[in-house]
Amino acid sequence: MNNLADKQAAMRDKIAVLADRFLRRCANDMTSGRELLGELERGNAGAYKDMEHLAHRIVGTGASLGFQSLSAKAVTVERFAEAQPATGAPDPQAIARLREFLSLLESEIEQLLQARR
Repeated sequence: MNNLADKQAAMRDKIAVLADRFLRRCANDMTSGRELLGELERGNAGAYKDMEHLAHRIVGTGASLGFQSLSAKAVTVERFAEAQPATGAPDPQAIARLREFLSLLESEIEQLLQARR
């Protein structure tokens, strides 16, 4: 029985390491997200697709690791970016809204990182 308990503890430790790596990667992704917002502000509507992909990576892994709130915020970013036209000049109001969603996502990441320290 102790062997099973040891295996379970080792698995929990591995998952904790994966979760920490994931959250650090998410924090780095927020730098990319801010850069993508800059691209949108400069008129590159194609950056919406990159924003969608960035958020999509967070959605699935976040949910798999038990970060449902983080995943939900990333879904909001993903769906909003997906709904924007990838051609023409990006709408400044849409960019502002996306900035709000990204800010909420970044705050969630920071809270999760703080809670794990």
